[in-house]
Amino acid sequence: MLRIMLTIAALVAAPALSIGQVHEAKLPDCYCRMEGRIFAEGESACMATPDGPRVAECGMAINVMSWVVTSRPCPVM
Repeated sequence: MLRIMLTIAALVAAPALSIGQVHEAKLPDCYCRMEGRIFAEGESACMATPDGPRVAECGMAINVMSWVVTSRPCPVM
């Protein structure tokens, strides 16, 4: 009988103990990915295209984050 009462008490108390203990990772709302890196909206990167390497900018396209490829060639480093 004691075991049943302890089990019930644990089941009732468990949700109350976990309130406020859930932590979510803070991620940016909008970002693009390339080669394992995260780029914020407005940042640019060099992307390989059929016309050669071009500067691409992370931006919003139809409510979805996407790379917008420009006509500018990538700077030579």
